[in-house]
Amino acid sequence: GVDSSYFKFQPVDRDRLGYIHEKHTSWGGSIIQSSDGSYYMYVSEILCKVDPDIRVRCGLSSWQTHSRVVKAKAYDIDGPYMRLDSDVLLHPEHHNPTIHKSPQTGHWHLFSISGPAGPIERMVSTDEGKTWSIPMTVSPRQNPGPVLLPDGSAYLFYRADGIDLPSPTCSDEGIAVQFCPSESKPCNQPNDIPIFGHTGEDPSVFIDHRGNYHMMFNALPYKCVPKHQQGGHAWSKDGVNWSTPRVGAFDTTIKFSDGTHVKCERRERPQMVLSEDGKPLAMVSAVTGCPKALGGVAGYENGGAQHYRGGDDSFTLVQKMFV
Repeated sequence: GVDSSYFKFQPVDRDRLGYIHEKHTSWGGSIIQSSDGSYYMYVSEILCKVDPDIRVRCGLSSWQTHSRVVKAKAYDIDGPYMRLDSDVLLHPEHHNPTIHKSPQTGHWHLFSISGPAGPIERMVSTDEGKTWSIPMTVSPRQNPGPVLLPDGSAYLFYRADGIDLPSPTCSDEGIAVQFCPSESKPCNQPNDIPIFGHTGEDPSVFIDHRGNYHMMFNALPYKCVPKHQQGGHAWSKDGVNWSTPRVGAFDTTIKFSDGTHVKCERRERPQMVLSEDGKPLAMVSAVTGCPKALGGVAGYENGGAQHYRGGDDSFTLVQKMFV
């Protein structure tokens, strides 16, 4: 049969790369669909450390101090997403946003980190992102990967550092989980016990239309090089007992609908966009180290690609899945 542990992507339309802002580098985002059919992306945007009102797209170097969360909108799931200039939702330092709709109340829950290594905060909106509650710290860790449950509780998967993992391993980050009893309380204290023996960070977990849990994550973090096969995928029947991860479930090559492709250096912060019945529609990821022309075609004006500078500049890619 078909090996479904590897993700199957549609080629990317050059006019719909996701989110590339003319002024600010971005490093991943999370998408939710509103009741009017529009798509909203909550994206991690990085300001230039020096002369931020003058300099543009300064890359990843200041992500630990100059990240903020902004809001962008599109009418198609893969974009292009246009930044809503009035919506700087969370000022520096905030990073790693992930947006989820509660199956209990329908409210939007936005998780993020409020420092380079945490803690994790949660905000709730009862009106589809028009207003938000005051951020509440729910975990001292980082890289939130929440799963909201029908009774109002949640699993919060996260990155734990300095983990003693089985040899051989190329880094010491691992993925663990906390239980969060309700949206109004912090999560239980983390135990930092890895859910599987492979290194990883950036967990993003969803429940598919069959009730199975899936985790996408960066399977080659920090010390692991090269990173071209860094996409990880693990699965579970209950969210507790997990498979051995598939490494290389997605890679850093972007294939375009015109038949060309580019190979980038890193592709991280994966997050899945689901249909109402739990089928994967598109994956959001942070991409860097791509050729400056994004495939050798210079000068095209749509999709924001003309703004990408190459090198350590980064952008937020949205790529449709084969359903």
